[in-house]
Amino acid sequence: MPTEVEPYIQSFRKEAKKRNSQVSTDNLIVTFGSAVSEDICGECLLDNGKTPRITLNSDAFCWQQASQQARECLVFHELGHCLLKRAHKTDKYPNGAYVSLMNPNDVAIYAACLYPIGGDECNKRPRRDYYIDELFDANTPTPVWGK
Repeated sequence: MPTEVEPYIQSFRKEAKKRNSQVSTDNLIVTFGSAVSEDICGECLLDNGKTPRITLNSDAFCWQQASQQARECLVFHELGHCLLKRAHKTDKYPNGAYVSLMNPNDVAIYAACLYPIGGDECNKRPRRDYYIDELFDANTPTPVWGK
């Protein structure tokens, strides 16, 4: 496992424990490489009877210039596929925010903007707890900011 990814795996374990989720990250392979589809930042391969494998794209957009929150979102999204068996979820709240970190279109869902212009709308870090709650429990109630 790449050393840059390890803190995010540890954070995932900590968040799982906080939510009483029994998730093991022991039997997992994480590598940097090229995902099968060129325009995605990460991919989870789950083959029956084989060790789950996550491939992360290490290019500038996906990793090198991504914020810590964006990196965590990406790793947590792929762990959601590989360890929590979550599928993509494209639902949105009335305000346009995605319901789940498992959406395939915006993995930097609770990150601060790289180029903040304007008010607080750009900084989505306060939404982190909700998105991680929803990752571990798809029945998490709609947060105030989603109404």
